[in-house]
Formats: sequence, structure tokens, C-alpha cells
Amino acid sequence: MRHSGPVFCIFSCIAALTNSAAFAQNANPPPGYFDIPAGFDFPAQKATLEGYISSGNISAERLHIWNVFAGMTQAAPGGNFAIFETWYSEPETFDPGSVVAFVARQPRLPRFQLPRQFLPPKGVVAAQVAGESVLSFVLYNFAGYNHVRSNGLFKNSTLDNLLENGLPNPTFPKDRDIPPFPQSAVSLKTVWWPIAKDRITAMPIWDPDQNPPSANGNPPNTWARYVAVDPTRINVPPDEFADVRYQNQTKHVHVVGSDKIHLVQVTADQASGVNSDGLLSQMAQAALGRPLQAGDFAALVATHMTTKEIDNWVWATFWWHDRPDEGPFASDRPGLVAGVWRNYLMAASYDLNLPREADGSPHVAFNPWLEARFPNGGHGGGVVSNCMNCHNRASYPNIDFKPIYRGNPDPQDKAFDAGRLRTDFLWSILNAQ
Repeated sequence: MRHSGPVFCIFSCIAALTNSAAFAQNANPPPGYFDIPAGFDFPAQKATLEGYISSGNISAERLHIWNVFAGMTQAAPGGNFAIFETWYSEPETFDPGSVVAFVARQPRLPRFQLPRQFLPPKGVVAAQVAGESVLSFVLYNFAGYNHVRSNGLFKNSTLDNLLENGLPNPTFPKDRDIPPFPQSAVSLKTVWWPIAKDRITAMPIWDPDQNPPSANGNPPNTWARYVAVDPTRINVPPDEFADVRYQNQTKHVHVVGSDKIHLVQVTADQASGVNSDGLLSQMAQAALGRPLQAGDFAALVATHMTTKEIDNWVWATFWWHDRPDEGPFASDRPGLVAGVWRNYLMAASYDLNLPREADGSPHVAFNPWLEARFPNGGHGGGVVSNCMNCHNRASYPNIDFKPIYRGNPDPQDKAFDAGRLRTDFLWSILNAQ
């Protein structure tokens, strides 16, 4: 049986050397790891991208991101998997007990988790709703992984020292920042939906015109439309519909095959991890009508991609759609984006404010699978948020990622208080501690 999405392959971390000083001397990735190849405009010149911002060249901004997306989704040499699927999981990157990778990486699947923004701050107990949950994990390319490990950014002691003493020769002596990531660093947050191995499965679809902003948020279990994914078939006729049940109702919906969406097969370890987690197990039960099983599939419904090509990173967010050539989020997609990857829409942010929205307000860039669930407010949040603004607040010691807003930082925001350590826009660093 042929599937458009590969049997998923993320590689384990195996090594004889375990200290960060030794690791710093090994700046090349091991066999089995693959970077974005040449020919996909990565990394682009910082001055070029900044020129796009200052000139308001939105098409050029979008084309660049599509090219990088095409590069990371290329088939890895000698394997039935995409290049980004050889990258490092968050536990490999930030676990203090993890060993560093100097030998060929071996197949291993990271366990699914709740997206970090769905969780309350450490030490805070907050009610969660299973219907608002999704499967997720974060990946780093080697440049990002190497930077974290060689600088000890996975250790509280390193962050505490930077918080106390700052970096040597800082540009602004009163600033407290971690060493900035290299221009070639990439971070990916991936979001997945469970698909039964032996039958069609309902999957929610975000249509802005059918889901007006709600003061209570717009989580996927409230979306007006869904499709039916059939993992056993390819070349499903574009006008095929079938009855499928989800959220206690049966609808006659569009059917899509495995050649239209990126699917990965679930291992026994992944299924066990989901079924042992209260919210994720309830989410899988609601989607499948039973617990997740080995051999089921996970459909890649969304991903956040961020690259350090400019000082404040380039931010892009993608989500799957069954009508991927309609609307502004499909614009500027080049032919380099091929196969199942042409079914993903994209929003982008290079700046906290630009380009301005039609009403003159700061730029909106959100992912319906990740941000739509949050309440919408006049200053931001939910479907009027900007992922760049959220990450701009990342600082140590740990702090809640809310409030969510758009535009320049609120001068009263505690995230920007003097004496805090800026973590280069990455929540992973402080939440992994």
C-alpha cells in the first residue's frame, strides 16, 4: 500500500562523548541527518530580507518562505522520509541527561505532547478541554540543536549565570540575553491529527468565513466543516463525498486520500504515550471512537517554522486545507513546493507591526490549529494574534506566554522587566528547564 506521507523517521541521539565542551568541537552533523539543500534560498542574506520588510515586498517575503518550506520537505537522500524528519526532537535538544550525537542516527519516534501554549505556566493548575487538544512535537535542525548543546542552554545553571552576569562584551551592557542563535538555525513545531488505519476519519478544516471570531475562542472541535481522510486510497475523485461521524453528529463530507496529506504511521510507543495522557487520550478517542493504536496514522495538519535569518527570526505558519489554491494564504507558492506539500496554506511575519492590516492595526499571523482556540480581544489573541509578538515575550525565569497582543510591547508587560533574561524569542529554552 502506497502512502504519500512516509513512515515517520526521527533519529535517536547516541554518542560516546557527553560533555558540552567536547561537543563544541564537533560542529558537523552525524550521518543520517540532512539539512535544507542548496537551491532553496536558505539561509538568505539578512540584508535582502530586511529590504523586503522596509519596501513592503510581501510577495518576496512569502516566496522566500515557500522556498525554505520546499527545501525542508524534500525527500531525504536514501530514505523514505522528508529532510525535516531527520532533525532533532525537543527532548534530544534540551534534556540535561541526553547524550550528544556523533554517530549515525538510528530511527526513533518522539512521543506526542500537547503544544506548549496549551499548557499553564509551571506550578499552575488549569482546566483543559479534550476537544481543544492536538498531538504535537517540536524539532530543531542541527544548527539549532548544536547551539543549545554547545552553549549549555539546556541547563538552569547556564541561564542563571547569564541572568546574573550577562554575556561577555554585550552590545547593551544592561541587557541580559542568551547567545543569539546562528543564522542557519530552524525550529519547527508540528501539529498532528489521528487517522484510523482501517477506515475514513473525520478531520476539522478551518474556513475563516464559516468560523467568525468568538470571544471564547475557536478551537477545532467548534469548526463548522470537516473532511474525511481515507489513508488506504490514493487518487480519490475530487468530488467524492461520504458520511462520517464526529462530535456526535454525522455529516456528508469531502473525502481525501493519502496522496493529499502528509501521513506518518504511529508506533506502539507513540500510541502508548497518547493513551496514557489524559487529554491526548480523550482527544484520540473523540477523533477515532477508540484509543490510538499502533499502525494508525497521524496527519500533519499544521506546523510553525521559524528561521534565524534575521535578528528577530522569520516566522511562518502552515496548515493543511482541501482547497489549497484558494485565497491569500495560497499566494506566491512556487513550483518547488510539490506533492502533498502543495495542500498547505501559509501565513508569515517578519515584523511585529508590518505589513499593517486594512484597518491600520498591526499585522496578524496565526495558525488556526494553535492560536484560534484562544479568546479574541481588541489588542490581540486568537484569530487576531501574531506569533512573533507572542515569542517576543519569551524570557527567563519562566513566565506565562499570555497576554497575547499585536504590535509593539506593552511597556507595563512584566516579560520585559529589567533584570530578566531574554531567550532569543524561544519559549522552548525556559519551558524545558
